[in-house]
Amino acid sequence: MSIEALVEDFKNLAITADEADLRVLSGIISSLKEKRKNEKYSYISNLLKLKKQVSHDGTSLSMVMPITPLSHNELNITHGGIIATLIDSAMGTLAGSTVPKGYATLTTDIQVRYVKPAIGEQLTCTCNIMHTGNKTIILEGKVYRDDGLLCAVSTGSFFIVNMKGQ
Repeated sequence: MSIEALVEDFKNLAITADEADLRVLSGIISSLKEKRKNEKYSYISNLLKLKKQVSHDGTSLSMVMPITPLSHNELNITHGGIIATLIDSAMGTLAGSTVPKGYATLTTDIQVRYVKPAIGEQLTCTCNIMHTGNKTIILEGKVYRDDGLLCAVSTGSFFIVNMKGQ
């Protein structure tokens, strides 16, 4: 696809967009701009506007995600896959922060249990390390709505991989 064709498609889409479409398009544009400024974060982290805060001792982490039309399912509540992405991102960030330089962590298993609809203005995922071994790290994550109610709980396992040998 040429740049001209892409610009024309975008222009036509923007002209016919409703308010929700325009919010999503604006969010996509701003997330691409943010990605260019900070290549450390993934496209999905920028698109979902994930913000993290690691504890002082490095054993827990909170990650906040605003709820936007982009994260909604057809029922106008946060899509379960988006919640799972928030949890995986938070737990993966915490797990990755605990390994030495030259190592990384990869999700091997994640289980999410949905408790209540994820509604409101934002979601906060808190996660803690349950176990650290030589080859795996096991974490627990909980997602809360902005009214303080729990909407999802999760456990996840992460492989510790040596990136120097690749």
